[in-house]
Amino acid sequence: MAAQQQLLALMSSASGQNNINSPEALYDLSLIAVVNSLDGLKVPAMERIRKLPELPRNLLIDVYELMSKREDLKDTLLEELSNLEVFNCLVHCTSARGQLLRIVAALMASNKPLPRRLSDAYVGRFGPPTSAETADNKQTEQAADGDEQSTDSDKCELNEQHSVEVAEQSLEPLSPQEVHAINLGLRLGSFLSEAGWMQESIAVLTCLNERLKRMKPFKSQLVTRLDCLQRLLYAESSHCNFKLAQQTYAELMELNPLINEKVPCPLIAMVYTQISSMYFARNEYNNSHLWSVQAMHYLEMTAPSRVAIDVLRQAAKACVVKRDFARANLLICQAVRRAREHFGPTHQKYGDALLDYGFFLLNVDSVYQSVNVYKECLTVRRGIFGNMNFHVAIAHEDLSYAYYVHDYSTGDFSCAQNHVDEAVNIMKNLVPSNHLMLASAKRVKALLLEEIALDKIADGIDEEDLLLQSEELHNFALQLSLEVFGEMNVQTAKHYGNLGRLYQTMNRFDEAERMHQKAIKIKTDLLGPYDYEVGLSIGHLASLYNYQMKKFRQAEDLYLRSIDISLRLFGRTYSGLEYDYLGLCHVYETLHEFEKYLRYAHILENWQLLRGQNLTQNKSSYPAIEEDFTIDQVKNKFFNMSVKTHPNEVTGQTPSVEPSNN
Repeated sequence: MAAQQQLLALMSSASGQNNINSPEALYDLSLIAVVNSLDGLKVPAMERIRKLPELPRNLLIDVYELMSKREDLKDTLLEELSNLEVFNCLVHCTSARGQLLRIVAALMASNKPLPRRLSDAYVGRFGPPTSAETADNKQTEQAADGDEQSTDSDKCELNEQHSVEVAEQSLEPLSPQEVHAINLGLRLGSFLSEAGWMQESIAVLTCLNERLKRMKPFKSQLVTRLDCLQRLLYAESSHCNFKLAQQTYAELMELNPLINEKVPCPLIAMVYTQISSMYFARNEYNNSHLWSVQAMHYLEMTAPSRVAIDVLRQAAKACVVKRDFARANLLICQAVRRAREHFGPTHQKYGDALLDYGFFLLNVDSVYQSVNVYKECLTVRRGIFGNMNFHVAIAHEDLSYAYYVHDYSTGDFSCAQNHVDEAVNIMKNLVPSNHLMLASAKRVKALLLEEIALDKIADGIDEEDLLLQSEELHNFALQLSLEVFGEMNVQTAKHYGNLGRLYQTMNRFDEAERMHQKAIKIKTDLLGPYDYEVGLSIGHLASLYNYQMKKFRQAEDLYLRSIDISLRLFGRTYSGLEYDYLGLCHVYETLHEFEKYLRYAHILENWQLLRGQNLTQNKSSYPAIEEDFTIDQVKNKFFNMSVKTHPNEVTGQTPSVEPSNN
């Protein structure tokens, strides 16, 4: 009885209903009565559990959600939802999506592996036939086809290419069983990736893809395969399984020449968006940008809101890493507005848009705003997925890095450390020890350990152990990056740069110089001589030459190059300029070139005045675009906008460290 009253109080407070005689409160009481009747092993309770799927879907999902709050009913709920037919009934109901995500999160929090049970059930039911079944099918096909191999080679070639040019009237319709297998596979695979269970999603969608390849040509086969493959590519890229992602990409490229007017434009836009996302995750930014532009071409006014938001988000991220901030601002602001207005402020799609908006703000030096956006994103994701979740770990890591950048000048990294520890702990529970996502979180932790050690060393405390821990984490991330991406990759270059700064702190100057030189060469070869990443590494090497190795002329040249890049991209008030101006003043003071010293001391003073004005007035070169444009208006602005590379005013605080591109 006490438990019943607690549940009722909880539900009433959540719904804002104080009147126990209101329809809402009476409905809640009825739900509690139903759920209480399921408790126990007696025949009536078991019979009621068996009949639960007969309830209307909106009532059934409410019953299941209430069951997910009862620890003693979670095993029963796990068995219920592991039934593919029951789950299909619920996942088909889009209005209940949020509830279903919360139910899965509640079960996983109690170590009830529903995602694994569902993926195993799907693969077991719809996976490849046994060897005996395959032999029987072959005999049947041979008897029916006769000498088809010698007389119908053209048809064989069409089958191999999955061509949609076969006359539609000659194609037999799919059986209800095949239609069910396809629809369930697409919905289940997407739901699992949306819920953060990527491995299970990959298992389901891979199974469906193989099934589709075994099937004879059918109407809409090309559309179905493209849809399956783009969902699969999303799960593989998100999970950093790039070997599988490359295979899926290759299959998409085989189908790409067959795309015609029968393929819906929103699907084409999503295919190209997922390809862009794969290249982005692999740090191949030129290819990512090219595919995102192709996706924008296929984005139409009639595209579903979910599709429009995803296309805009990915195109915005691709513009950010190409330093095309004006276009990125347009796209991400429209994505955030659409996500909030269409799905609401507690929906996972809004959380996704916030994550990418935080990334944009961090890269345009609006660090304070970035921290706040990342905090909101984390709140949204934890409200949906709970604590032990892949999506939540990513939000913790990105927020940790934003805090690290924001608090760099104060030296108080407690918030950053708390969030990165959460990210590492979650990833340790979800992915193997050699996984890239875990390495990414450890990389941020290594940066924090180094700064904490520096502060303690400055206070006269020997913290060599912290520096050694940081070195171990950086080397772990570097080796994994070399294995997955190879030497010529932006991420690998970032790890070299991080080690260079660490070795500078550890007084291992020759090693630090080699690391910085490697980072500069790789970044310049991949990104060109005027990219932001190149400027960062040049500034790091200049600092080493200036303060430790006493190579002042080389330091001067590097500082001037770094300043030139920063002014080109961000303008006169960019936060990173402070380090270069201070460094040049030190160089000229040491060399007794007082005229140059006074010149840059004056420039530094002006920079400080401009920064102070911007911070006081909370100015930004890229304020949020409040106007709500149509898709056609967004596309028109996107394709006709000139690139803005050197804004006059930028706010925020950016330390001279390698940034995250999560």
